Amino acid sequence: MGDANDSFVAVFLYPDESVESFSRRLPIVGARPPAVIRAAAAFEGAAAVDVFRLADASAWPEAAAYLYEGTVPGTVWRTATASSR
Repeated sequence: MGDANDSFVAVFLYPDESVESFSRRLPIVGARPPAVIRAAAAFEGAAAVDVFRLADASAWPEAAAYLYEGTVPGTVWRTATASSR
């Protein structure tokens, strides 16, 4: 993804300890961390989106923590960029 100066570590936390938390390096796209991150998921065999809300940005721009809010039906839409066309 580029060097650490243009990305941050997003830590995804679940309130239910039976689901393991995880982290991903994501691109920085603004001066502040995103308030919400949506990730593609599956729910009972259908397309769905896991929604994570910003919980802690005290380590920004190196890292930010996101708390799982829920899963909703639907898909994640990506905006086409020059590199994805």
